[in-house]
Amino acid sequence: MTRIQAILFDFGGTLDGNGLHWRERACRFIQSKFPHVSREEFVQADRASVAKFVASGDGPRCSLRQTAGAIFTGIYEGLELNPRIRDVFLDDFCRDAEQWLHQNRQWLESLRTDYQLGVISNNFGNTKGWCDDYSLSPLLDVIVDSTVVGIKKPDGGIFRTAMTELGVSADEAIYVGDTYLDDMVGAKSVGMWTAWLVGDQPDTCQESPAADFRLSMLKDLNRFLPNHDG
Repeated sequence: MTRIQAILFDFGGTLDGNGLHWRERACRFIQSKFPHVSREEFVQADRASVAKFVASGDGPRCSLRQTAGAIFTGIYEGLELNPRIRDVFLDDFCRDAEQWLHQNRQWLESLRTDYQLGVISNNFGNTKGWCDDYSLSPLLDVIVDSTVVGIKKPDGGIFRTAMTELGVSADEAIYVGDTYLDDMVGAKSVGMWTAWLVGDQPDTCQESPAADFRLSMLKDLNRFLPNHDG
């Protein structure tokens, strides 16, 4: 870790949350309001909605709220649920995301003087726009979106793309994300250091060799960074 020069982050569930993926947030909300909906039914509706959104071609032009709204609308329609409840969730979801993004932006500012920073996201071509909207872009040296580069995590190519742009080697970079397979396994496959943001969720993967560190909050990374006081 003494050679770390760059810190790269996932976006959804990491910068806009605390280790809880969009899909999981939506599933928990729906099941709290509609207990009859099984996880399998939810996942099927979610995948169908995401596929429909991707096929629409609207992704690169949509804000975070517009993207979430389109996907959540598809889920609620697929499950034939009350759309008014969808609107309640969308408002809560976006408010929470904005709060996390504001809080994490302040922390990123503290890192900026010591490290190069970047985002690598499996997204719809709109990651740069979201970073612009929430004033993250001035703090970032690279933003890699899977739709833009045509490579998705956990494919190692997407991580190498970011490191090449930054001019750093794998042992000089750490990747922080909330998803074990896409983020930890993907980044570790190219030799990067890895930090798994698990938040306050129960550990569902007791043996996680691809994760060098586990974080309850992003700021916990300060404990592992050399020459950084936080």
